Amino acid sequence: VLEAWRRFFGGREHRAADSSFWERPHHKVFVASEPHYQDTSTVLRAVMLGEELRLLAKAPHDLPMLDGTFALPIIYFNQAMNSSSDAHQLKCTREFVRNCKSYLEAYLHVLTSKCAGKQFIALPKYSTRREIGNALAWPERYDDRGILTILLNEGELIKPQPLSHDRWHFNTKKLTIPDKRDIDEIANEIVSALGSVYITYYKPRSWLPAIRIEFSKAIAVDSNRLAAVVRGIKMQTVTPAMLAPFPVHLADRTVRAVVRSIPAVKQVTTQRLAEEFKGDIGEVFFAMHGYRSISGM
Repeated sequence: VLEAWRRFFGGREHRAADSSFWERPHHKVFVASEPHYQDTSTVLRAVMLGEELRLLAKAPHDLPMLDGTFALPIIYFNQAMNSSSDAHQLKCTREFVRNCKSYLEAYLHVLTSKCAGKQFIALPKYSTRREIGNALAWPERYDDRGILTILLNEGELIKPQPLSHDRWHFNTKKLTIPDKRDIDEIANEIVSALGSVYITYYKPRSWLPAIRIEFSKAIAVDSNRLAAVVRGIKMQTVTPAMLAPFPVHLADRTVRAVVRSIPAVKQVTTQRLAEEFKGDIGEVFFAMHGYRSISGM
């Protein structure tokens, strides 16, 4: 008992020996001043997803979770690739092109990991795909999560089903980088890996809706790895105060906090410019005035 107590409260020595422990939050920051351009947000989404995938691939934890669907990165990456030639003047475009290969490598690693001790999963909050409804011939107005939230009892899950999809593809024609041949090969492997993604719906607690979980075929056909996923989700949903597993809940709260901080950052920036500007101070406030509402993320 004393040894278990020491291991639980042992502090830095035990945590340092635990390979799944990170001593601090890990994140990547990209900040740049960009002109108002129609493709800016499109490329930024791709950069954001790319950095999320790189962080996910490096995570030492047993159950790394992607907040979203595994199909989302290929959509955003395609949009950014199509915009790369027209929006070449944007700093975020150069950031995406420079790291494009590593983004795709991380994406492929997450989709094809064979490590039995690490299960990569994706947890979309909602999906319009109806794998279960189509298989059981439900009316089209019924969505899988809504119906399964009612049908599933606590602790029950659906047998893993292949992810329904259209014909995946990567459009890399507009990319002009030296290692484009390598990128094309990785892109083809990603398309193949997406065809082997499986989904299930699991209701870990009575107070939670059915959770959609996406994972690779290697997890779907291995009962031990699938059990590790189910057990991990249940361990991360221990209070009715959270309607999602704790890591996803924490990430959502963090992003919302960043959005709320934008007006404060803008106010501090405006004040600093006003203090140092030598001309008419009114020009500063006109230049910093936002003519559109700041929307949430």
